[in-house]
Amino acid sequence: MMIRDNVVGFARTLIKGDFEANDEYERRLDAEGWDGWPALLSALFFLAIERRFEGTYDEAEVIKFVADLRAGTVDGPGPIDPSEAESLIRAVFDESVQLDMSPEAMGQVQTLVAYTILSREGLSDDALDEVLAEAKQLAEEQASRQ
Repeated sequence: MMIRDNVVGFARTLIKGDFEANDEYERRLDAEGWDGWPALLSALFFLAIERRFEGTYDEAEVIKFVADLRAGTVDGPGPIDPSEAESLIRAVFDESVQLDMSPEAMGQVQTLVAYTILSREGLSDDALDEVLAEAKQLAEEQASRQ
């Protein structure tokens, strides 16, 4: 599966906080279909977690991060379940973690976490392009293995 440019563009405008352009990408994707978005989102989530926690799982840091995330999203799309968010983050470091959450809840957590981590980094356009290219490559490689 190839990740389409519109899916990558949607992620880019979201992370950069260009909500007008993001709304336009969303309209296009609503018309064309969101194929590739879940795979790209999962890859972005993975990369964001790796960046934020520097490749090391620290339970106390994860709990604090999720608490801060929840405190900062009072007006967001809805509350995230802290135990689900913590488990999803732990799963990046431990493949044996069993996840019991809906695809919608998983997508909500992945979106919020990836957006929060990557937008707070204040990445330059070139650095963001590198992250998005790496996420696209990871998503396409994962899809080719399935």
